[in-house]
Amino acid sequence: MIVKTQGKCFGCGEKYTPVKGRTHLLKCTDVLQSLRSDAELSEGYLIRVSWAELPDAYWMLIGVPKNLSLYILDEFLRDTWLECCGHLSMFIIHKRFYASYPEPDSDDMSMEKQISQIVSVGLKFDYVYDMGSSTDLKLKILGTIEACPQEKVTLLMQNDPPLLPCKSCKKEAHIICSLCGETTCQNCSERHSCAVQEKDTYMLMPLVNSPRAGICGYEGSSRS
Repeated sequence: MIVKTQGKCFGCGEKYTPVKGRTHLLKCTDVLQSLRSDAELSEGYLIRVSWAELPDAYWMLIGVPKNLSLYILDEFLRDTWLECCGHLSMFIIHKRFYASYPEPDSDDMSMEKQISQIVSVGLKFDYVYDMGSSTDLKLKILGTIEACPQEKVTLLMQNDPPLLPCKSCKKEAHIICSLCGETTCQNCSERHSCAVQEKDTYMLMPLVNSPRAGICGYEGSSRS
């Protein structure tokens, strides 16, 4: 399935694809003024985050200070897209594993590392949330930002919710099945095959704007 979305610039409100969004954000005066309005500034990176399975459907463009730790980036990804039950997470950078809770007898490294110590412009790396029912993300350093608010990640652009069809009637879906992954509308939900088989609707969850939709207990962002 190919799904592509646009996203709104949080500075000027214009909509772009993630590719054109990169070019726009590096020169959007509204975004640059907003970033510089913070009291404490430092040089940062423009980073694209996308879902590995459908990278053009679920994506974000974020501003990240170079002196920020991987822990803070991990926290942002959890709060924005992923957190449901406090699962473990991990960055994979240059074939090294940076874990949220590294085991003492493992080769895993701590997320205390500053981002600028291990990445550079153009680098692609991976992130995994939940080692059981995993959600896999791809990240890429797109460029540098002259002035970025310190000690936090700034969301600059995010995909609009993708319009996914109901499996039965093809109208817009608002529900996803946590057992089979199919999407359904409200009218068709009680006739969904898993609900009929289980004689219950416990598996039907809200189709939220996140690659974690329908997985584990995730029902939406703590930021919304």
